[in-house]
Amino acid sequence: MESTSFEHAVAPHYPALLQRLTVVLRDPHDAEDVAQEAYLRAFRAWHRFDGTDPRAWLYTIGLRLAFNELRRRRVRVFERRTRDDAWEPPLEPDLWAAIGRLSAQQRAALVLHVVDGYTQAEVAGMLRSEPGTVASWISRAKARVRQELEG
Repeated sequence: MESTSFEHAVAPHYPALLQRLTVVLRDPHDAEDVAQEAYLRAFRAWHRFDGTDPRAWLYTIGLRLAFNELRRRRVRVFERRTRDDAWEPPLEPDLWAAIGRLSAQQRAALVLHVVDGYTQAEVAGMLRSEPGTVASWISRAKARVRQELEG
């Protein structure tokens, strides 16, 4: 496949990928760096892509890079760093604040499953986890968010 088909397949997904990475990394500048690295890696691997779901493929690359970044810098997930140009979800600030207090894996699993509509099996593939683990992350994330919003 050539570069124009790459651009056509993945370009529309950049804003959504950036939002998901911002949710996971909690820093819009770091998310932008990781998104750009994800696109670079995707471009380099384009010849190996099977063409089934470019969005899932791109999210998988981006999320794996984000988790590596979190591990590498030993970022504490509960630390909140803000910047003037931070991406903020437009609605339900209490909901997004509660989601922001989840672990990175729980946040990613919840957003991919509930917001993006991926099945638990698909999320498990993206996050390199077992489907049962993803189901547990989603269940615990929902329970914790529900508890925080009720309180």
